[in-house]
Amino acid sequence: MTEDIDLLIKNARLIDKENTVDIAIKGETIILVGEEINLPAKKELDAAGRLTIPGFIDAHMHLDHACLGGDAKWIPRTHEESEKVIRSGRKAIDAEGVKETAKNAAKMVLKNGTTAVRTHVNVDRLFGLRELKAMLEVKRECAGWMDMQLVAFPSREALTQSGESERLLRQAMELGVEVVGGLPNVDPDPEGYLDIIFDVAKKYGAKIDLHVDETNNPQSRVLELFAEKTMENGYEGKVVASHCSALSAYDEEYARRVIAKVREAEMSIIANPFTNIYILDRNGKPNGITRVKELLDAGVNVVYATDNFNDGYNPLGNGDMLLAALFLAYQKKLDGKRVFSTLLKMGTTAAARATGIIENHGIKEGGKADLVILDAEAAWEAVVFQAKRVHVIKNGKIVVSNGNLII
Repeated sequence: MTEDIDLLIKNARLIDKENTVDIAIKGETIILVGEEINLPAKKELDAAGRLTIPGFIDAHMHLDHACLGGDAKWIPRTHEESEKVIRSGRKAIDAEGVKETAKNAAKMVLKNGTTAVRTHVNVDRLFGLRELKAMLEVKRECAGWMDMQLVAFPSREALTQSGESERLLRQAMELGVEVVGGLPNVDPDPEGYLDIIFDVAKKYGAKIDLHVDETNNPQSRVLELFAEKTMENGYEGKVVASHCSALSAYDEEYARRVIAKVREAEMSIIANPFTNIYILDRNGKPNGITRVKELLDAGVNVVYATDNFNDGYNPLGNGDMLLAALFLAYQKKLDGKRVFSTLLKMGTTAAARATGIIENHGIKEGGKADLVILDAEAAWEAVVFQAKRVHVIKNGKIVVSNGNLII
């Protein structure tokens, strides 16, 4: 044991734990967690009683068009205006430009404590598989310091109306993409759209992550259908519904019914507080963010993510998961010190459960050695005061120290 320790973190304070612990790491794995581990190690790091959490997992991003925010003088506000900015930006760069902006964004979120991301990648008739092939290269090139899981995203294309769109989606999966994405609300036949999605997912053994009901219109009711299709196809535990904004606009009785089906289908729900407030919350009510409290109370696995990174859908997006936690607490009135522990877990362990991107995620023996040491002693302090990310550890190695990248 003594010669196996590569990194020994001393005096780390874990979420909801009173006493500090030491964390022994060998290679990419945590091999021991306990008080007073007095064993020699190649490197020792004193957390000095600071809160130490698993690395953030940003479960919903769009790195393929990061930093395509357009002219700062014209801030888009609707889906249609935002899409125009995105398309204009995509036309202005080539595959190398996609790679460069995506890698730069990944480095920035790493400095914020994010050690893994699930990113949706456009697969559409505008540029075919260009962005996807570029992002597959980015995934390989960043593997030493960032885990990436790619979602083939046919953007705003109606799969039931275009054989070409479906063909591109299937080609994307042939390239080794792990997750099938989509936007069933844009299709005049959402049920037919979902049938195509499940057919593709089952053929390639893939998970599913769809943009669902990203609107304040209470008549937008794809989430319930998605839950029913999940159970019909035996896909419980393999499905994510992102956004689900309309759930906040439903009447209470219908909302309870939908939430019960979501729980039965073992779906995970991803709230995207930055973008959904930016795009949807222009008129005050209903709030553009899904029903976080009610979903949590029902036992649904709920996650938050940062979504858009300085692009046409949210020019203000900066990929900071800790800021997203605070923003979500503000918008959904999640108060009380105990809720902040839940918030940190939503961005770490709940995100790991939703995506499956990191096996054995968490600070435990056998866990993946992805950690963030925050300059705070408690979860509420870290979120409220936006604690500095003192050290970020990825795959057992210190990759960020006091704001400086070491990669």
